Amino acid sequence: MKNRELSEFYNNLYKKDEKTHYTKLLFSKHNIPRVLQEALREVSWKDKKVLDAGCGTGLFAYLIAKKGGIITGVDYSQEAIELASSNYQHKNLQFLCSEFHNVKKKYDVIVSLGTLEHTDDPYHSLKLLKGKLTKSGELIVTCPNWLNPRGYILMTLKYLFKAPITLADIHYLSPLDFKEWAKRLKMKLTWRTFDYSLASGEILIADLQRRLPNIFRDMNMSKEKQIEDFIKWLKNYTIKFDHKKDFSGATGLYHFFNRFYQ
Repeated sequence: MKNRELSEFYNNLYKKDEKTHYTKLLFSKHNIPRVLQEALREVSWKDKKVLDAGCGTGLFAYLIAKKGGIITGVDYSQEAIELASSNYQHKNLQFLCSEFHNVKKKYDVIVSLGTLEHTDDPYHSLKLLKGKLTKSGELIVTCPNWLNPRGYILMTLKYLFKAPITLADIHYLSPLDFKEWAKRLKMKLTWRTFDYSLASGEILIADLQRRLPNIFRDMNMSKEKQIEDFIKWLKNYTIKFDHKKDFSGATGLYHFFNRFYQ
């Protein structure tokens, strides 16, 4: 999918499912996802001018506003912005339907959570976001990390069998990509991964039990017995192995700093 196709995809997703599933179950005020909790800890938000690029249905922008940040949430999905504006109101918060590169202001902090892997050119997107930072600005990005058992399994299916492993990802990124991009952008980078259980533990097993039959169904292949045997093998070996290394969480968080290169 290209960006324009993704805009249509997400508009349809929000119309059909977001109001009943994604917004209420995953992105509710009372059930804050781990990725948002991790990102919230990165910055002292009070009085910071913040851009949330790809704000979706708006929960993270709202949480930053509650912590004193002055935040603009932008998304290219009109449906997402309508949901965000309906669900979250705060004096420090506004939502706009726009591509982030059309935003004219400079910001102390820019956040882009779970969006970069959907863009046509992730490095170019980072470069554009850097251009919207103040001289001492900071950029916080999260995306799935594929350097772990979950990634190796799904990447094998994707590259060897052209299996449809995700709904909308265009790129499959890792800390290695972000370290290289930080050098090219001349920015300091700190990073970490988390969600280890999704990468190699019990949550991975549950995810694959649900995901693999759908993947093979979409490939017009029947593999019920093979999937069952594979899951048994994973349970016996993979979840007992300690994968808690720097690179092996299912989600990566990347914090770029402008000020170290002035």
